[in-house]
Amino acid sequence: MEGTTFKDLDLREFLRLNIKLIHFFGYFSPEFHNSKIKVFYFFYRLGFLSFIFFLCFLTQLANMIDSFGDIERMTDASFLFLTNMVQCLKLYCFIHNASRIWKLVYSMNTEVFRPRNQAQYEILRKEIKMSKIILSLYLLACTLTCISWGVSPLLDRTSDDGIRLPLSGWYPFSTDTSPGFEFVYFYQILSTWINGLGDISMDTCISGTIMFISAQLSVLKDAVETMKPTSSSDHPTIKEALVRNVTHFKTIVQFAEEATFLFTASITGQFVVGVVIVCMSMFQMSLVSVSSFQFFGMFIYQSCVLLEIYLWCFYGNEVIMKSDQLTQSAYMCEWTDASKEFKQNLIIFMTRTQFPLKLYASGYFTLSLETFKAVAKSSWSYFAVLNQVHEDKVA
Repeated sequence: MEGTTFKDLDLREFLRLNIKLIHFFGYFSPEFHNSKIKVFYFFYRLGFLSFIFFLCFLTQLANMIDSFGDIERMTDASFLFLTNMVQCLKLYCFIHNASRIWKLVYSMNTEVFRPRNQAQYEILRKEIKMSKIILSLYLLACTLTCISWGVSPLLDRTSDDGIRLPLSGWYPFSTDTSPGFEFVYFYQILSTWINGLGDISMDTCISGTIMFISAQLSVLKDAVETMKPTSSSDHPTIKEALVRNVTHFKTIVQFAEEATFLFTASITGQFVVGVVIVCMSMFQMSLVSVSSFQFFGMFIYQSCVLLEIYLWCFYGNEVIMKSDQLTQSAYMCEWTDASKEFKQNLIIFMTRTQFPLKLYASGYFTLSLETFKAVAKSSWSYFAVLNQVHEDKVA
């Protein structure tokens, strides 16, 4: 019964919901076997991305150019423009590397990654559940942010103020009169919400991949610690168990290298642009009332950006720590009664695992908590400088 349960565990569940959302938003094409459906999806993707994403990006770009030289207007325009800019990079990575990403997803279900006992099954099941919870919380936060921005012009205005647009933007027609104002109002909220959901789906797809690597290291750690000599023909010998664990470790490293290659540009872009986005959003928060819906929306938005980076860094740090513990786990197995050959092979394995597995962005940024601390510190430093420049200019 347990064997059947282990066999039925689909490890692609780490990313299944993310990929479904990315399919819907047109960022990542499914593998179609019907040419007519493939053509239909191509035009659906083209229309959806053109109207929802690229049109929104162009209005933000035009707004950045139009507001050049005005610090308040530029910071107001920049945080969404920069978000869309790095989203373009992620979109390119997913479209350009689509076939390799599919291969990576399918490789998650290979035999070497599957659990071999109840403890390993529980490790993977809990991590799959956590990945889905994280995605759901991010989607909720995105929705709350857009709702806050949507109601802010209605609820934050004074009796003398007119209703403004939820977000800044440049349009080739008047947005001060009807129906242009209503159309842009609705379009800004809808496009920002959908683009936010799509961006989160891609980010959590990357974090889900890192979570998978971390979970596999936990499974490997359990497998290494439980190696022991056995006389039963129903169980592998300790030598066979070591060979299997070495193969598992090598496969994890290969999987991590492939994931790094596929997503390194997206992660690097988010790190670099994330520093500026957090800086700009903090500056915008300093210009509005703390009790306003606009402040609440900016706070959630800024928290999402920081937490996206934190998620990658946290699980990247988990990969470093868990891979570093493999040497100790090997020592904890029942090696004392094993053969001399096994002991020699175990020493070789322990020597290799003394170099922890690290995930990098562009070969420079290590996905670790130290990197996240550096990102947060840099954002605050740039905000302090920008705020001082603004105060000097106002004075």
